[in-house]
Amino acid sequence: MNEPTRQTTGDLSERRGPNRRRRAPRSPARQRGSLAIIAAIAIGVVIAALGAVDLGNLFYQRRALQSIADLAALAAAQTMDDGCAKPAATAQSAALGNGFDSTASGQSMTVVCGRWDVKDNVGPSFFAGSASGAAAGSDAQLNAVQVTVTRAVPYYFLGAQRTIAATSTAEATNVGAYSIGTTLAQLQGGVANALLNGLLGANLNLSVLSYQGLANARIRIKDLMAAANVGTVSALLSTQTTVPQLANWMLSALSQTSVANADLQTSIGALQTIVSANIPGGRTFTIGNTANSAGIFSIGLSNPQAALDATFSPFDALLVAAEIATGQTAFSLANGLNIGGLNANLQVQIIQPPVLGIGEAGIDPVTKTWRTIARTAQVRLYLNIGLGTANLPLGLLGALLPVQVNLPLSLQIAPGQAWLQSASCTASPSTCASAIGVQTGLTNLCIGDTPANMSASLPFTCSTPTTLVNVANLVTIKSLVSFPADVPASQTPTLTFYGTTGGYQSTNSNGVGSVLGNALSGLGASLQQTQISLFGISLPLGPIQTALNSFLGGVLPPLLSGLDAAIVPLLQLLGVQVGESTIHDMSLTCGVSQLVY
Repeated sequence: MNEPTRQTTGDLSERRGPNRRRRAPRSPARQRGSLAIIAAIAIGVVIAALGAVDLGNLFYQRRALQSIADLAALAAAQTMDDGCAKPAATAQSAALGNGFDSTASGQSMTVVCGRWDVKDNVGPSFFAGSASGAAAGSDAQLNAVQVTVTRAVPYYFLGAQRTIAATSTAEATNVGAYSIGTTLAQLQGGVANALLNGLLGANLNLSVLSYQGLANARIRIKDLMAAANVGTVSALLSTQTTVPQLANWMLSALSQTSVANADLQTSIGALQTIVSANIPGGRTFTIGNTANSAGIFSIGLSNPQAALDATFSPFDALLVAAEIATGQTAFSLANGLNIGGLNANLQVQIIQPPVLGIGEAGIDPVTKTWRTIARTAQVRLYLNIGLGTANLPLGLLGALLPVQVNLPLSLQIAPGQAWLQSASCTASPSTCASAIGVQTGLTNLCIGDTPANMSASLPFTCSTPTTLVNVANLVTIKSLVSFPADVPASQTPTLTFYGTTGGYQSTNSNGVGSVLGNALSGLGASLQQTQISLFGISLPLGPIQTALNSFLGGVLPPLLSGLDAAIVPLLQLLGVQVGESTIHDMSLTCGVSQLVY
């Protein structure tokens, strides 16, 4: 018996439900489209990976090139000279040592010397290149090098090649420190004690060796900052202090210094004596000199922090501080003054104290003035010399009566100045050089009575006749002489110092007394408003003109020549010189190069 056929199809449809349909098999075309998309994505990933390799190599090469530019600039800035000869050669050598040959195909190097100055130049680089190194050296003082290196970098996958460049700017500030007017030769015979005691109202009695130790010692600016408990050079310059406090700071700085000092213990002992001498505090002053207030240091740096390692002499700083603290009141230096065995009374008035120069060389292109200037003091000196009794050929009257002759001198000495013209550093300290230009101060001389009003704000005048000769109050000769003392013809010589530890040089050997002696050699012809009185009645000068000229012409020049040994050391310790300028080059601190852009 035959069984009925199963309706499997219907049953399957029922099981799948009414909405289920059988999928048709994929066509070959659709399968090929899917593979193309996958391949495109894979190729894109590969291209991106290859591009990343090229870009990575490009960035790596750029970083390597920047490192070469940095090292070349740092090395070149350390050997800066006025002609930009050494920096260019040094940069080439430094680059070659780091695997970069500027003469190779596809590579080049450009070295530009110039000046980096945040005050005068435009940002962001603050660098101004110089077309002529020599010209910039004389005007702006080169202190920076800009190095640009280029290299053609091939692409491995993205193309032929691409030229990349790197630029680096490094600067090194060479800082000179110097003063004008003081020398070690003036420390003999207790002169320094007399001067400091007169300035400070103290009672110092240090030996010559102690003062020489102070003069030869060196203190770094950053050591003085630590002693004063300030964090920047600018803060130190604006700090108010007194002479005793400054001496204490210098003692602390010198005790902790790492600077080589041959007479360190001697100088420390001298400062300890000064600190313990109970010096009156006196007026306060700032460490830094400004247009409105007198200070010890005149800093010629656009970035004062560059002076951190500059060194100075504590003796020079102490003298300047004492003069600032004294102010403009005249003080007496009569004690111990002996001119040819004659009685002399000397008063000194400091119109403007000296200042020590610390800074860079060259001319500021904005102000058109020298960046770093040291200055001597501007003083007025009042000297009254009693010649005692002498026999003038005045006939019977002169033979019978003693004749008293007095010579009151007033002298105003305008400040001389010295500027740091150039400073260059080399690998050997002995060949480092500082060139300092000098201008000697001018002088006005008056033989006349000291003015009643000695105010420093009043101009120097010579208007009151003085009594040169007095014969028992019966016969008097009054006169007035006013003329400048001619300074030797050399106006602005340049002194060159080699090495970094300094030294002394003078522009010429004419002493103050010699210059004044030459000026007074024609005294007889220079007498003005000469008056002779007998019992208060004026007499004509004619009958004794020859005798008077003969007497004064024979006595005064030798007398004034004695000023060299007597008051010249005192004045030069004050920073005062006539016909001579002595430069104390305290140090040249060669800057450590640093990247600035």
